[in-house]
Amino acid sequence: MNLARPRPVLAAIATAVMLCGLSGSVFAQDAEPTEPSAPPAEEQVVKQIKMTAENWKWSPDVIRVKKGTRVVIAFDSYDASHSFVLKAYKIKVPLPEGKTGQVEFVADRSGEFAWRCGRPCGDGCAKMRGTLIVEE
Repeated sequence: MNLARPRPVLAAIATAVMLCGLSGSVFAQDAEPTEPSAPPAEEQVVKQIKMTAENWKWSPDVIRVKKGTRVVIAFDSYDASHSFVLKAYKIKVPLPEGKTGQVEFVADRSGEFAWRCGRPCGDGCAKMRGTLIVEE
């Protein structure tokens, strides 16, 4: 048997396979219609919050989200340097005076979680507290 010369049947099969690869299925006209693909998985909810640290308080001082929400907090610190500490999520963000900062995390546990200013800058910072409320 001479393998150097393809037989006509093998050449026809090779041509059909090549055409299928280039133009889709040769049998497309006989195929059953397909359902449209399922919609993509639901995207994660994102909650963006603009928070300020000024006059010894946070604004807002309560954040309420649903469990599983991606929380993005953009900070501005106007009157002094502060720091945002949310121990339950192991977050500590320095907030230099006049600068912006940002933190992003997923609220993956339900409950109430306190945050505070973590910079020892006097009696005012000790009063800077807030609460993250994560609901089911």
